[in-house]
Amino acid sequence: MKNWIYAALAALFATGCAPHGGYTLTGEVPEAWEGKPVVLFTTDAGQAEAIDSTTVANGKFRLQGVLDAPRNCRVAVYLDPENRLDRNLTVTFPVFLDSTAVNAVCDASKSDPVFSLAGGATQTEWQAYRAALEPLAEERNRAFRDYVEAFYNGGDEAKGIELARRVDEKAGLIRDFKIAYVREHPASAVSLAIVQELCDRQSRLDRAQMESLMDALAPQARESAAGRYAAACIRDKRIVEGQPLPDLELPDAEGVVRRVSDFIRPGHYTLVEIWASWCMPCRGEIPFVRRAYDRYHRNGFDVLYVSIDSDAGNWKQALGEEKMPWPQLLDTGRTSFTTYETSAVPTSILVDGEGRICRLNARGGWLDGVLEEIYGK
Repeated sequence: MKNWIYAALAALFATGCAPHGGYTLTGEVPEAWEGKPVVLFTTDAGQAEAIDSTTVANGKFRLQGVLDAPRNCRVAVYLDPENRLDRNLTVTFPVFLDSTAVNAVCDASKSDPVFSLAGGATQTEWQAYRAALEPLAEERNRAFRDYVEAFYNGGDEAKGIELARRVDEKAGLIRDFKIAYVREHPASAVSLAIVQELCDRQSRLDRAQMESLMDALAPQARESAAGRYAAACIRDKRIVEGQPLPDLELPDAEGVVRRVSDFIRPGHYTLVEIWASWCMPCRGEIPFVRRAYDRYHRNGFDVLYVSIDSDAGNWKQALGEEKMPWPQLLDTGRTSFTTYETSAVPTSILVDGEGRICRLNARGGWLDGVLEEIYGK
């Protein structure tokens, strides 16, 4: 099946990167949006950059301009022009633009408007790639649903560990598919977007694998604005399995400033968990971390929690309610988000006795599975 998919995609996009030059993006939206501003942003080279804008007229909009390479973009329609920061009053959709025309049609019949896109060489390629990937993604999602049912709802730890490993296997097949796509379409802007996705944040690729993927891209892709940004992100990336965990200085519950490295001991494994008192998944995970801690702490398993609560009172109240037996640090400025390259809680990182990252996403069945491998059942 995989070979057939690759062959079909190769036949569709044998020309490689879509031609550069002028783009055209037309849109059809509700007439109630008359006069609303429409802004086009590039999103593939760091911070979003507005490159074009227009307004809705007679239920339609049109954006035209020139790009020096196909770009991964996002369009925003501001339903309240005076309040552009309110996400509930902003409708957005992603789109790949090159020198071919794309048309976007909005279905506003539901509470969240949805855009359907047609046309455009690179956009069409992206949609074909996503369609080919969908069966693998559904297998992974199905395995994850089974895992949640067994581990959290069914209380079956052994089956949960087994299913967590199955989820990893399915995720590995997805990574293999993406890597193969990049190597078979080295000049494609879609391939560059895949590289950025595979190397982003809590990536399971090591640095050598990331650099190999960048090297697989054609020169015009590597030398584009998005390509240069991707290369810089890989070069500067700190949260990579096998690499040292960056250090942080933060106050503990008594106000004493401590280092994260103070809690990493030779010969021990330490779970560093970024959490918050208001985060229900974080709170829901605590009993499972406690179970692992009670079972393996005597063997050398330690835990350190770093809260991003902005209100120290709420944090201390949660500490009193949860009565966790491991140390706690408070990060009101959320420096841990930047340092540990995340934007969400919970974020779980397992490090070894030398402070090297040995497992990302170390929670639930994944944490139990790794600890079982280290310490035995």
